[in-house]
Amino acid sequence: MKRLKISYYLIAFFLCCISFNYSTAQKRRFGQDSLRIKVYTEIEYEKGLSKKITVTKVFCDYCSPSQIEALKRQAKELAFYQRRYSSNGRVNEIQKFTMIISVSKKDLLELKKEKDSINN
Repeated sequence: MKRLKISYYLIAFFLCCISFNYSTAQKRRFGQDSLRIKVYTEIEYEKGLSKKITVTKVFCDYCSPSQIEALKRQAKELAFYQRRYSSNGRVNEIQKFTMIISVSKKDLLELKKEKDSINN
């Protein structure tokens, strides 16, 4: 009877080791496949409500204009969700955000190809 308990512990330990190795491998793959792009945004408040969201700068030297526009739309969407959490006490102010957007290399390349095929 005691021998069965030891084997269950060994099996559980073995499964934990495998799951840990799998999770660390997934993190490495994501880091190799993704790009991190920095974006500056501003939210203008008037009477405590957000009036206007603008993207001031996209730090991507190798992006085409269509890719930059897609990144701007993504940054505006993220700022739209962020506006209500930071609007308390904001009266006639401009709040500046720095966002880092992670994008897959494949997805960013497809945006460029898609826009080029539309233009031709």
